[in-house]
Amino acid sequence: MLAVVHNSPSVNRKRFDFAIVGSGFSGSLLAWILASQGRSVALIDKATHPRFAIGESSTPTADFLLAYLAQRWNLSTLAPLACWGSWKTHYPNLVCGKKRGFSYYAHQQYHPLNTNEITQNSLLVAASSQDQWSDTHWLRSSVDAFLADQATQAGVQLLQQTSIAKANFDATSHRWKIDLIEERTSTNRSNATPLDSLQATWIIDATGPHGSLAPWTQNNDNSHWMRTQTGAVFGHFSGVEPFAAAYHPSDPFCCDDAAQHHLLNQGWVWMLRFDHGVTSVGWVHPSLNTPRTTEDFWNTIQSHPSLSKLMQSATLLEPIKMGTIQRISRCRSHAFGPGWIALPVAYGFVDPLHSTGIAHALSGVCRLAELLQVNTSDVYPKLEIYQADLESELNWLDTLVAGCYAAQPSFDNFYAFACFYFVAAIEFEKQLAKDPSHWPLGFLQASDGELRETGEAAYQSLLQNSNEQFSKTQFREKVRESIARWNNVGLLDPTNLNRIAHSAAPKYASVVQSLCSDLPK
Repeated sequence: MLAVVHNSPSVNRKRFDFAIVGSGFSGSLLAWILASQGRSVALIDKATHPRFAIGESSTPTADFLLAYLAQRWNLSTLAPLACWGSWKTHYPNLVCGKKRGFSYYAHQQYHPLNTNEITQNSLLVAASSQDQWSDTHWLRSSVDAFLADQATQAGVQLLQQTSIAKANFDATSHRWKIDLIEERTSTNRSNATPLDSLQATWIIDATGPHGSLAPWTQNNDNSHWMRTQTGAVFGHFSGVEPFAAAYHPSDPFCCDDAAQHHLLNQGWVWMLRFDHGVTSVGWVHPSLNTPRTTEDFWNTIQSHPSLSKLMQSATLLEPIKMGTIQRISRCRSHAFGPGWIALPVAYGFVDPLHSTGIAHALSGVCRLAELLQVNTSDVYPKLEIYQADLESELNWLDTLVAGCYAAQPSFDNFYAFACFYFVAAIEFEKQLAKDPSHWPLGFLQASDGELRETGEAAYQSLLQNSNEQFSKTQFREKVRESIARWNNVGLLDPTNLNRIAHSAAPKYASVVQSLCSDLPK
């Protein structure tokens, strides 16, 4: 049985080593690690568990990092989350979905998919060799609650329905004084119920896009440089029809066991299927000037007959009204300052297109868990490197995503540019297999100058030819030649018929098996 997170609105102690704001998966996981090392941690969140969230699609990179964190910090109960098979064996009540890889289908407005042309207008890229080692879709309400509970069992004090009314940092003592209020009444701050205050040596921002700490850290928005500019409308549905009618025996996996991308002339629709019959569906659109609504979502679905068929019996489960994000892509001006640090999820995010969010968040947990083990005076030089790395990584992720949108509506050009993400991910996973604690070329090869220059040149080529129609093979062949030194899995090889099956049993398999061996089933 999985333990249930209980609300703890009052502070039992007054002074902590760390106050982590935001109890999503990365904030809770970092809190768990720090507490397991004997540090005192308060975990503050304005909501309560379980709660709805998106950002649900894992990747092999995320699996590597989960397995490494479980091994590095002796968190055996974390290890099963590193792959679908062990997850289902050890935590059958913790909801997830099977993800064998990525699938993409190109749609034309008002025209159903032509089954005779499915292969050339679709792409499947395998991320695992078999179901046992599959990645997962995380039902965040379940996973976040599980990790918050693990943190509390390790000694973290979880303060739910709690917000910060005021936070002041004393540089002399290197200590924050944090005044708390009860979130249930905080819409009217003048009538908010005050709670106990606490002190902390460090505040860690794990609040995601909300920027809840910005008033106290002077960490302003710095998103103006980002080339990716998308919004989203989304929800969880029952009754979404399977898309497996497009499945062919020669495919490396069933197209529904995937982060499924339905590509439109502009933007795309995601479908992530969970094992309990619920599907996460979201429409990512490139229009920022006109806020998009639930009505716009359904109009988009209905104008694409094959999508309309999938959604014809769908019923919205949560949130009560579909969620909307006017601008997904965002970045803050700093990743740290006097007495505070931002996890990647709070520093910036680009777009869900390549499912990089979970992995990038976990990479931040890996780095901060290590550097926060040293004396406070020794942390700041390491944080300078951490900030520079995050800035470089977000810039690289922005290129990887913006190029795909620039390639639309051409499916061939989209596939070609997406290959920069795939080679970056594969190269990074090779490094993780060698040594998961050492990334000489950065997260997803963000410090590989040659790869980045090649990707940037391809992006500029798309922009320069935006008013001209590339021939069917021109851009594809150009990219294929430019990525040849990194491409050992047959990306863009016409003989593969847009079906890439490159994975073997992952290198972290033995780690997962060892750590899970003593867990109950």
